[in-house]
Amino acid sequence: PIAGHVGGLGSVQHREFAMASGEMSQSEFTAFLVSVFAHLAELSVDGSIPFQCMDWRHVDEILQAGRNAYHELKNICVWAKNNGGMGSLYRSQHEFVFVFKSGTNPHINNVELGKHGRYRTNVWSYAGVNSFGTDRSDLALHPTVKPVALVADAIRDCSHRKGIVLDAFAGSGTTLIAAERTGRRGYGIEIDPLYCDVIIRRLRTVCRLEATLEGVGKSFQGIQAERTG
Repeated sequence: PIAGHVGGLGSVQHREFAMASGEMSQSEFTAFLVSVFAHLAELSVDGSIPFQCMDWRHVDEILQAGRNAYHELKNICVWAKNNGGMGSLYRSQHEFVFVFKSGTNPHINNVELGKHGRYRTNVWSYAGVNSFGTDRSDLALHPTVKPVALVADAIRDCSHRKGIVLDAFAGSGTTLIAAERTGRRGYGIEIDPLYCDVIIRRLRTVCRLEATLEGVGKSFQGIQAERTG
C-alpha cells in the first residue's frame, strides 16, 4: 500500500496507485507482471534491454515474471541510496534494478568494460529523494520517483541517440525527462490522470516542452483554463 506508508516522515501524502497497489495476492501480482512484460517484449525490438525496478519485498514475483516473458536476466543492479527509508527491523537503503534482455539479437552495449570511457558496475550510487537537498521536493510528485541522473545513465548504457525509450509506468515522467536530456525519443504510458498532469508540468518546466491534446490541438494550459473556469 502507498497511502499512509510513503512520504517524507508524514509531511507528504500520496494516494494509492490505480492498480497493483497492494490489493493483489502474490500470484495475482505475478500474473499482472507477466502480462505487462509479455506486452513489452512483443512491442520491443529484438535485443532490447528492459530495466525493471522493484524493492526487496517482490523479488520473487519480478524474477518469475521476467523469466516467463523475457529471454535472459542480464544482471541485477542495486540502487544504493545515501540514507535509509522507513522500516521495521532494518531501514531499506537500496532498490533493485532487474536488467532483462528481450529476444536473442545482440543488445546495445555502450559500456564494454570502460571502452567508451564509462565506468559502470551493478551498484548504482545516487541520492534518494528522501534526502535533504534541492531534489527533495520531487518526493511530493510521486511515491516512487527516481533520480533523473540514474535513469539517464541507464539509458546511455543500452541505447543510441535518437533511439526510442519506453516507460510503461511513466509515473512522474522521470524517464521522459532523462530521454530528452540524452537525445533519445521518450514514450510514456500512464493510467492515472493525476500523474499525467504531473508529467506534462515537469516536461514543461524542466525540458521546455509544450503538450497539446491530440485531436484538438489545444495546449495543456488552454485546456486547464477551460476546465477550471
